[in-house]
Amino acid sequence: MTLETLFVTLVPTYLVLIAYGVVRGRRRGLPSQARLGSAILMVLIPPVGILVALYATADAALIARWTPLALGMFVMGAAAAWITDFTARRIS
Repeated sequence: MTLETLFVTLVPTYLVLIAYGVVRGRRRGLPSQARLGSAILMVLIPPVGILVALYATADAALIARWTPLALGMFVMGAAAAWITDFTARRIS
């Protein structure tokens, strides 16, 4: 699987799961601290997992190609979680 194919598959799935998790936490009536904690975990775990796996391979070329993707996933995930929570607050 090429980097581009994995990017097109992995990142949208990651963002959809974050949005689903934020909305599910709100529907369950979790307090804001619990929703924030779960959103942080949802945003952090996949990029950190990718970075740990990359550094475990010790392949410099692979690390150079995937590190910006993992950091971008973190930024996009945080933005998606915030936008979803903001929108869900306004709608419900």
